[in-house]
This record gives sequence, C-alpha cells and structure tokens, in this order.
Amino acid sequence: MKKKIADIVIILIFSLIVSIPLSSNNLDIYRDDGVQHIARLIGTYQTITEGEFPSVIMSNFCNGFGYSWNIFYSPFTAYIPLIFSIFTNSFELMLKLFMLLCSFLSGIAMYTFVKKVTKNRYAALLASIIYIFAPYRLTDMYMRTAISELASFIFLPIVFHGMYNIFNSEEKSTRKSLMLTLGTVGLILSHIVIAMYTAIFCFIYLLVNIKKLKDKQVLKMLGINILLILLLTSFYLLPMLEHRMDTDYEVFQDGRMERTEELIRNKVDLIDIIYTRSGNLIFEIGLVTLIGLVLTLLTYKQMGKEYKRLYWFALASGAICIILSLRFFPFEKMPAVLKMIQFTFRLLEFSSFFFAFVVAINYSLVIKNFKLRDVLVLSLLIVLLVVPYKKNLSYEKEWSEDKLWPAVEVNENTGRVHAGCATFEYLPSKAFANLDYIKTREDRAYILNGNATIENEEKDGTNMTFDISNVEANTIIELPYIYYLGYDVGVTEQGGQTEKAETFESDNGFVAINVPETAERVTVKYTGTMLMKVTYILSAVTLVGVVAGLIVSRVIERKRKK
Repeated sequence: MKKKIADIVIILIFSLIVSIPLSSNNLDIYRDDGVQHIARLIGTYQTITEGEFPSVIMSNFCNGFGYSWNIFYSPFTAYIPLIFSIFTNSFELMLKLFMLLCSFLSGIAMYTFVKKVTKNRYAALLASIIYIFAPYRLTDMYMRTAISELASFIFLPIVFHGMYNIFNSEEKSTRKSLMLTLGTVGLILSHIVIAMYTAIFCFIYLLVNIKKLKDKQVLKMLGINILLILLLTSFYLLPMLEHRMDTDYEVFQDGRMERTEELIRNKVDLIDIIYTRSGNLIFEIGLVTLIGLVLTLLTYKQMGKEYKRLYWFALASGAICIILSLRFFPFEKMPAVLKMIQFTFRLLEFSSFFFAFVVAINYSLVIKNFKLRDVLVLSLLIVLLVVPYKKNLSYEKEWSEDKLWPAVEVNENTGRVHAGCATFEYLPSKAFANLDYIKTREDRAYILNGNATIENEEKDGTNMTFDISNVEANTIIELPYIYYLGYDVGVTEQGGQTEKAETFESDNGFVAINVPETAERVTVKYTGTMLMKVTYILSAVTLVGVVAGLIVSRVIERKRKK
C-alpha cells in the first residue's frame, strides 16, 4: 500500500509539473476551441442556476433564442469542470483545474493498466509519465484547448484495461471486466468520435483474441458490458438520435463535420513526427519514446507471454495511426463515417497511448534491475525535452470570461465562427440558412399566418407567457425559441381549460404552434421530451444498480478471502 501511495504521489507531482503553464494568468486558454468550452461552461452554469437540470437549452445564446450544445456534444466536459465552482467563481480557473485533473487521472489510468498487464510498478510508473507528457496531449492541453479530447485521454487506458481483463484474466471476473464499461462510457460522454475509433481498435483486438470467444464466460462478460454501456449512455445517445430522426440539424448534414478540404489541409508532415517547427502544433513522437520504440529490436524475445499479443497489437496500432495521419496517406478517400474525425492528427492520441505502453515495457526490459531511479532519470529527460515547447504556447489573450457573460450577440459582424455557438453546427438547418433572420429578429412572438392580438408578453429564459385575443382561424404563432424538441406549450382557452399545443418547426427554424380561435393565454416552458425523461431514469437506475452490484460483489469477495 505504501508503494502504491508513493507512486500516486509521483504521478501527482509530474501532473503538477506538466500543468505549470496553467499557473500564469496570461496563458491564453481561449485559444482555438478554448473560447467555446468556456462559453459552454458559462451557458451550462447559467441554465442550471435558472432551475433547469440537466442543462439542455442555453437560453441566453443566439440572441436569447436558445442554443443547445448538450443535446449533441458529449456532456462530460459541460458538467465536471463546474464541480470546481465550489472553490472559485472564475470559469477560467475551473477549466484550468479540470485540465490538471485530466492530467492526473490520465496518469493514474495508464499506471493501473500497465501495472495490471506487466505486474511491474516501475514500468507502469514510466508509462504513466510518458503518457502525461505525450507531445500530442500537450497540443490538446495548451495549443488547441481541446478539452473533450483531453478528457478522453483518461478513458483510453481504462477501456483496454477492461478488454485485457476479459481476454486474459484467469479468474474471468465479471466485476473486473466492468473496467470496459467504465472506460467506454467515459469516452462516449467525453468525445464520441474518439469513442468510435476506440471501438474499431477494440474490435481488432477482439479479432486478435478470436479463439478465446469459444469461452462462454468471455462472451457473457462482453455481452454484459455492451448492455451496460448502452443503458448508461442512453440519456445522451437516445435524445440525440431522437433529434436526428425528427429534424434536420446542421451537425448531421453531409460534409458539415467531415470537411474534406480541411482534412487534407491539416494532415501531418513527416518532419513534424520527428521535430516540431516553430509556431506549429506539437505532433512529434518525442525522443524518449522514439528511442524506446527502437529498443523493440532488443526486447521482442524477452517479454512475457502473458502480454506479448497485446504488446504487438499496441505497437502495430500506434504505427498505423502515425501512417494514417501523414500527408501522403489518402485519408480523404476513406468512408465518410471515418472522416468524422475531421483532422487526421487526432489519431496521434492513439499512438500516444499505444506507444507509452510499448516503450515503458522496452525500457524495463533493457535496463538491468530497472528501478525507481531509472524511472526518475528518464522522466527528468522527458520534462527537459518538453521545455522548448513553451515557445509554442500563447500568452496573449483576445478574450476574457467577462466578454462571454452575458452571451455574445449574433450580429452583422459575426463570421463563420461565433464565441459560444462555434460554427452554428447545432442549429436546425432552416435556422442556419436564415442566420440573418436570427441577427435581426425581435425577442417576441411573431404571427406568421392569420391574425391575433398579443399582449403582456413575459419571457424569462426558456419560460414565457403572453395573453392572446381576437384569434383568426388557422393562426400560426412563431415563438422566440430556436427549434429543439422538448418545449411544452400550453394554450388556455375560454372557460379556463388548458390544452397542450403541438409544436413544429417554422420555415425559419423556430418553434411554432397553431393557435385555436378560443385561445386566451399561452404558456411556454422547456421540460424535455418524454424520451429524455425515460432515459434519465434508465441511466440513473442502471448506475445505482451497477454500483450496488459492485459493492455486494466486493463484500462477498472479502468474505471468501477471510
């Protein structure tokens, strides 16, 4: 136990070292994706304080007409950073603390995985530090501020820890196999595209172990994990699918998220894998890792049989990811679903993971009597080698969180990218095609067809009321809300009876209703769809069941040992 605590402390220390630039108030964490993530945090926080949880519609966004990130974009990074609001009111600091947490948890996950496979705490410790300081992880952390991708680094080792437990564990423990569920759920809720590619690598690893599928216990564990993954992520995946089936949203349009010209332009040059040129994103493998890979020529006969298959799988997978990211590879000819990765350099996350595993094993086999001192010497070298990357960081801010609260207005000066709405990819396609309408529309109910008198309008976030009279037949009212499923509109008619009005999408991409001639008052609030409510309960009940099952299993295991 003391050794384990010591290793955790070492991982924490190196996590703090890699996070040193975060201590500067001038570090530009609004760079690239950063401004979107901070705006999203602010919007999510504001929605929660308005009494809406889970936070779905960010009511202040898009000129107060409401914009939804959280239906479509992985929710992990919308909520977890807000935990730090216990300590600070600064969203910048919340995000920085979350980035530090990601570094630490990524290291712990890698350490636990490699120690499980190799039974060597020093190899595990080295793998953890290599992973924390992986150059591409630094790109996500400091140059792209790609918070969701940064969070996904935590879960990659956990996924393969679970896969290893299923195919290699002698006791065939269902409880230990649930590492696969934990890792996969975390990936889906962090970065769904990375999760999709991880599924591909898991399938290949399954094929590598195809003969083990003859074991019914292995099939049982795989089946249980797949079922639990679907249940635990249903609160996110099914409402997104519901929106996909109901309405045309920009994010689902062909060529919207897989822009071929951008994919080609952002391919990696071979020189970038070896050496980082000034001002460029960091794509290089790193000298310590590069030397460690060469050591495979000396170690391939020494490694243990229990992990040899995983070792070669990891080495081949890491190399393939490098090749697929390079300029000469015709990735643009791949199927559209694979081009959802947007930038081939994202594959370097996988090579960072696989190579950290391989390289740590190689060093532990080549260095005689491999101990903590060797880990620390190599780690110090890794730290010194990343120091020159400081010149690639930016310390000149163009944004501040004060400018993002309240939400930035969409106006005639808004270009393709907007702080808070990104490229407007989560708008209905009709609304996206009518951006000028959003820029000029008044924040009130519009009569699109027929005639009526509207009075006493009151709007507070996703809640709205107004009186209506003199309604003609077939009158259509467009509400000042962009169209997302889940708006509940009640129409009070003469006599005091209230009926629920069916909502539909107007030609402008806004919520619209047909108003009966006897209408006197309209009440609007966002409640979410029935499917949303069911899946929230389904995922919550599954989570409680899994936790309870793990506790009971642990208690039974301890009793058996006694």
